[in-house]
Amino acid sequence: MRNISAWAIKNPIPPIVLFLALTIAGLTSYFELPINQIPNVEFGEIDVTVTEAGASPSELETQVTQQVEAALTSVTGVDKISSTISQGVSRTFVELQIGADVSRAVDDARDAIARIRSDLPQAIDEPQVQRQDVSSQPIAYFAVSNPAMSAQDLSYYVDRTLSRELLAIKGVSAVTRLGGVDREIRIALDPLRLESFGITADEVSQQLRRSNVDLPGGRTEIGGQTQIIRTLGGAASVETLATQLISLPDGRTVRLKDLGEVSDTASEPTQTLRYNDKQAIGVLVQRAKGTSEVTVTEAVIKKVDELNENGSIRFQTIFTPVDFIRGLHHGSIEALIEGAALAVFVVFLFLRNWRATIIAAIAIPLATIPTFAALAPLGFTLNIMTLIALALVAGVLVDDAIVEIENIYRHMAMGKKPYQAALEAADEIGLAVVATSATIIAVFLPVSFMGGETGVWFREFGITVAVAVFFSLLVARLITPMMAAYFLKGEQDEPKRSTLQRWYEQALQFSLRHPVAPIAAGLFSFVAAIAVMTQMPMTFIPRLDNGALNLKVEFPPGTTLEDADRIMLNIADKSRGEPEVISVFTQASAANGAVSSGSVNYQLTPREKRKLSDYDVQQKLRPVLATIPDVRLSFQNFQGGGRGADIDLELTGDDPQLVTDSAERLVAAMRRNLSQLTEVRASTSQKRPELEIRPKPDEAARLGVTAASIATAVRIATDGDVDRNLAKFDVEDRRADPRSIATGCAYDLDTVRSLRVPTINGGAVRPRCCRRHQAGRWRNDYRTPRPTKVGDTLQISSPPAERGARSDKGLAGSEEPSRWRQIQYRGSTEDLGRSNERFLLRRCSGA
Repeated sequence: MRNISAWAIKNPIPPIVLFLALTIAGLTSYFELPINQIPNVEFGEIDVTVTEAGASPSELETQVTQQVEAALTSVTGVDKISSTISQGVSRTFVELQIGADVSRAVDDARDAIARIRSDLPQAIDEPQVQRQDVSSQPIAYFAVSNPAMSAQDLSYYVDRTLSRELLAIKGVSAVTRLGGVDREIRIALDPLRLESFGITADEVSQQLRRSNVDLPGGRTEIGGQTQIIRTLGGAASVETLATQLISLPDGRTVRLKDLGEVSDTASEPTQTLRYNDKQAIGVLVQRAKGTSEVTVTEAVIKKVDELNENGSIRFQTIFTPVDFIRGLHHGSIEALIEGAALAVFVVFLFLRNWRATIIAAIAIPLATIPTFAALAPLGFTLNIMTLIALALVAGVLVDDAIVEIENIYRHMAMGKKPYQAALEAADEIGLAVVATSATIIAVFLPVSFMGGETGVWFREFGITVAVAVFFSLLVARLITPMMAAYFLKGEQDEPKRSTLQRWYEQALQFSLRHPVAPIAAGLFSFVAAIAVMTQMPMTFIPRLDNGALNLKVEFPPGTTLEDADRIMLNIADKSRGEPEVISVFTQASAANGAVSSGSVNYQLTPREKRKLSDYDVQQKLRPVLATIPDVRLSFQNFQGGGRGADIDLELTGDDPQLVTDSAERLVAAMRRNLSQLTEVRASTSQKRPELEIRPKPDEAARLGVTAASIATAVRIATDGDVDRNLAKFDVEDRRADPRSIATGCAYDLDTVRSLRVPTINGGAVRPRCCRRHQAGRWRNDYRTPRPTKVGDTLQISSPPAERGARSDKGLAGSEEPSRWRQIQYRGSTEDLGRSNERFLLRRCSGA
């Protein structure tokens, strides 16, 4: 490096061509580099999800979660395994060691789950093994509404039309619909009709699944051509499905419509979404890995604006980070330019020579722009880390050039010509310049190789600084001496002593005469800095005002979707009192008929139009929302690696009850003693209300009834069969699976008690004797022959013991179980429909 400057001075064309090429490559790379908010980080996380409809957390823990965790311990590079279990869902998270091969770990995890699949319950859905990726976070969130369209038609538009339009955009990887309903063929079976015909809802569902299916059936050669054979059993229309014959246990057949009502309708909603109190459907857009958040989001917004202008469907932007990221990018570039301008100004104050200042100033863009060319092949993006790195080294990039120029001026002061001075001075100072740059690289480059989560975040930061400093070294050794040799003038350009230089010389002389003073000042500054630092709040990433807030809402166990919607409307009404809030989007999702949690997204006015930051608005909303009863509310913080809270504490143990009790005691102590903390709560789930069916082993064995048959019968009668067991049915190019349910069972405990359960020998019995007798109208058109034993025919209500009142005590007397009689009922008509109805009566006894 000692003679390289002399070579550049004597041969100026090669260095000029080199940096001209680097500059062009850097500018090209700058406009092609993806613009994202954060770096492309990989934390090495795998998510294994296993679902089983209706399964309790305790069942999932012993039958699924423990086996999944044991199998995943064999995955290469596992650092930590944790699981979260809720009603019907078991999620196991695998955290890998930093630097582990994530792709191989995902393959190992899939193989491990496949090996234990036979040991898991057969009723579960296929386990899902997914790799957690930061790029999978949504880049755009829209609310879609159209008062003129039904929820079913609007949902179909989102699934078929809007999704295709958005997926055609380069960089969009997935489009997800939130809310809305699906088309469904609902078969509302009448429990009384099922009873009269001696068939169960489970048997009806099985026959529909076996008959309504299109399957390949081999191949044949006819007329010299090979033709495949297909068996087409699917019904052509809903009317055809309604007239389908269902086989009864006694050999007879009955049409499906005679067992209940068959209708082409929509599924029950499992989510409720509102945009400013109006019903809406949410659309969530995700980008592909390695693409630019800004570029992809702008393309998505452009397409949505086109659809907004050309149709009646309205799109409202709930949240998109594009404005925030674009502002962050522009702000970082402006900071880089401002830093470079200030560095050049300081150089001019000391050198007082415009030619020397220009030479020093050129070093900044010549070192910065080629850095972009190096970032592209490394897979880096223009994000908060790389841009901060460039802004940080803006002043450092000119240091080497200043040292070169100052030494050249010293030689010129000896009477040498600029050319000769540049030759001698550059080689003389070369080793010191190289040592200075190498020191800076040695400080920042190891930052990229730190361990843990911090090292992953700062990888691009350290390498960007090192690359920029390396290019500044090349500029100082090649371009700066060459320009000084040909651009500087002789004696008339010698630096003049400025007032600032005289002050500096006086301060330096004072420090040399009194060395204790500068040493004491340095120690005092160091101690003061340490003291001030301990009082400053510390965080991994500073709070960034992106103009949006997210509120998580936890509902009491058993909350219905309608009740959750009313609570969400109350939250939205109270929130709109704040002037900074311009829109409120609420969302609540139900699982197994109950809502456990929801979210509220607030869109705030632009930052330049409000005096308060988003955090200040959040603090203003806390006391307002605290008045809403029976819910848990917590604002989500997405700055610290995606966590929902600023501080997370984990309690572990083998005894679940002990861990729960300890967590509750810790929460109470923190609320009592740490006033600076808010929203302190444990993640332990609250107890959900449930109905338990406990088979009697002796009676179940005698009648040939299993626990699985009871569970299946109740599930199908109340909520329909699981999706994988439904018949496949297409109507007008739309998927509409027939779902069989027994109407009234989901809302009446007595109807559930009276359900018939299939036996292992092909018969059917009730799971329990009717100790609480049911009310139901006798239908002559469904009357069966006179029964000879209990359980052979339709179960009918018993009249009250006294007129005008209902009774659960059953009948007085000792008539035989098979003996029937007719009575006249003149009691209350509230439950029975109208007075003077004739009912058949029997006394129940049996299993």
